[in-house]
Formats: sequence, C-alpha cells, structure tokens
Amino acid sequence: MAMGLNELNLGEWIEIDSNYCAEIEQKRRLLADRFADVFAAQPGSETGGREALELLTAHLAQRFPESFALDDSRFSNALTGETWNLRDAPLHPLDLASRCVQEDLCLMQKRGEIYFLAAAAVCFPSRWKLRDKIGAPMREIHAPVPFYDEKIGASSDRFLNLLAADKPVWRINWSLHDSPELFQPEAAPAAIGSGIITADNAGDSLWLRAERQTLRRLPLSGNILFTIRTYVRPLRDYATREHAAALAEALRNLPPETIAYKGLSGQIEAAREFLEQR
Repeated sequence: MAMGLNELNLGEWIEIDSNYCAEIEQKRRLLADRFADVFAAQPGSETGGREALELLTAHLAQRFPESFALDDSRFSNALTGETWNLRDAPLHPLDLASRCVQEDLCLMQKRGEIYFLAAAAVCFPSRWKLRDKIGAPMREIHAPVPFYDEKIGASSDRFLNLLAADKPVWRINWSLHDSPELFQPEAAPAAIGSGIITADNAGDSLWLRAERQTLRRLPLSGNILFTIRTYVRPLRDYATREHAAALAEALRNLPPETIAYKGLSGQIEAAREFLEQR
C-alpha cells in the first residue's frame, strides 16, 4: 500500500467528458431526493466552501470558456442552461460547487494537527455512507481500509499538514464492482457474484471503477479540497493484452483482507480467469 501521489497540473484540475450532462442531472436528482445521503456540512465550513466555489468556477470559465462564463459573481453554465449568483445562492457554497462538476467534493479542515471532514458533496460513493464519515479525522474515515493505519496513516496525516497551496497532487484508486451504477452507498455482500459471475460472462458482468482524486490546499482558508472523479468501464474494455496482463497481476497480488474489503470474494477468480484467457 502506498499513497501513490503525482504532481497535479492545475490546468488539468477538473475533467469534463460526454457524460457531463447525464451525471450532473443524476447529481441534481440525488440532491433533491436524498439530500441527507449525499451532502453534509458542519458549522464553520462555509468559508472554505466559498473559497472552493470561487476557485472552481474561475477554473471552469478559464479552462472551458465555450461552456462556462464568470462575470463578477454571475456564473453561467451553457451545458445545463443554469446561471447562478455566487454571492446570493440559497445553497451551501460546496453544494453549489458540486452541481457544476462531475467530481464529488470533500472539504477537510484542521483541528489541532489533524484534518477532519468538515463538508462534503458525495453523490457517487463507492460503498460507503457520508453520514458515517462527516466530522471524522482521516484515520477514522479510512479505518475499514486494510493496512491503512499501520502502513500510511501517519504519512497521510503528515502529508496533509505539509501540503503547499502551490503543490496540488492527484492519485488513482480502483476496484471491481458488479454494477455500473455511480451511486453505491451500500457495502457489497461478502460473496457477491459467487457462482453467477464466471470467466465467460465476467467481461460484461463486472466493471472497473476508478477514482481520480485530487488534493489541493485552499490558499486563504488553509482548508484542503479533495475531489473525486469516478469513471466506470466494463471489464471487457481491458481485454487488450497489456491491460489484461497488468490487471490480472494486480488481482493476483491482492491480499485476502483487501479482497474481502472490496467485496471481491465471489468475483476475483472469474475476473482473473477472464483476463488471463486474453
């Protein structure tokens, strides 16, 4: 286990693709129908949320001027037809920011020497619930992750304290799921897919779910903005020799604790055999 951090070019901070309108509409429905499941904010998070909103909207207008415009406090989104007054919106600023990008957003604030989750808009969770994490420090948030505390807990806390505003980073996290749904707050059963998913159908029954995560210190508030962009592709898309071999090797090397945590006990053999056949 490693943090796997890479230097982030701020020009590539946010990614937009052809799924933008569909994913923003899905966010809108979740925020309307299941608000308490996908958004949470503690008192005092408004200042950092406002700074995050201002940085995000300025970035979108500069990076994608054909789709977004920022005129003083008036932010226009040509892709959805929405216009917001950033100074007078009836929403928590992090909530509003999340409605502009496909990424989920988490705001970390410092308490003593430890960062805790002060606000978050997470419409596309990967088998975890926001209500269980809000207000928690990093080690508590990642407590279910095998080996996190003993291998990278201390270094993660140290990194957050040392992260400079001009040195943002990004990393990738991944897993296999038996569903392409983006909103997956429920933990997977221990043996999901066992006997149902085989090497013959794994290419169309399993999906590789990858999260592109960025961490950036907000220069004014000192908060850390954590973005999570989720991509889902069917396993068959990785059936080229290079991708199949790399992913099969990664699956072979997963320890039993990680297999159980990721809910892969009933899937991993079928996935590995599917990839090795290719």
